[in-house]
Amino acid sequence: MLVRLFSSETRVSLLTLFFSHIDKRFYVRELARQLGRDISGVKRELDNLERAGILTSEKVGNLRYYRVNRGSPVYGEIKGIIAKTTGADGSIRDGLRKIKGIKTAILYGGEQREKEGGAGSIRVMIIGSVDLNEVNDTVATLENRLGREISYLVFDDAEFRRRRSEDDPFISEVMKGRRTILIGTDDGL
Repeated sequence: MLVRLFSSETRVSLLTLFFSHIDKRFYVRELARQLGRDISGVKRELDNLERAGILTSEKVGNLRYYRVNRGSPVYGEIKGIIAKTTGADGSIRDGLRKIKGIKTAILYGGEQREKEGGAGSIRVMIIGSVDLNEVNDTVATLENRLGREISYLVFDDAEFRRRRSEDDPFISEVMKGRRTILIGTDDGL
C-alpha cells in the first residue's frame, strides 16, 4: 500500500489537496486544473488511491466525485503526515521560518479545530523578537494560500517567561493542551 501512496508527485499533490480539505469533494477535471496536471495521470492516481481505500467516490449525474475516506485504517496517520509536511502545519512552518527573530512558534487549540471539522481558525503563538509588519504580511499570505483564518499572538521572550512563571491562565492552558511545535523545541519553554 505504501508504494501506491508515495510513488508519484501527482499522488502526493492529490493527498495534500484532499487532506487539506477533508470535507470537500472534487471531480477529475477540477483536480487536474487545480494541480496543473494531466487529466489521465490524475485519474490513474485517483483510481490507485480509491483501490488503496484512502479515497471514496460517488457518481452524481455525469461526474464522479472523490473525497477522503475517513473510515480508512490509515486515515489518521496520513492526515498527520500531510499536516506535518505539506498541509496547513507545514505551510505555516515554512512561512514563519522566513521571519527573523522567531525563537518558538506553537500551533495550539487542535481540539477546537477538530470539533469544527478542521475548518476553524488556526491558532499560532509566536515567541521572539519579530517585526510585526512582517508577521502580518506572512500570515495574510498564508491565509490566502490555505483559505483559512490564522489567529496569532506574539510574545517577546521576557514577557512569555514572566507570564509562564506567574501561571498566566492562557499560557498554562496552551502549554497543557495539545499543541504542535512549528519552530523551536519544547525544551526552551
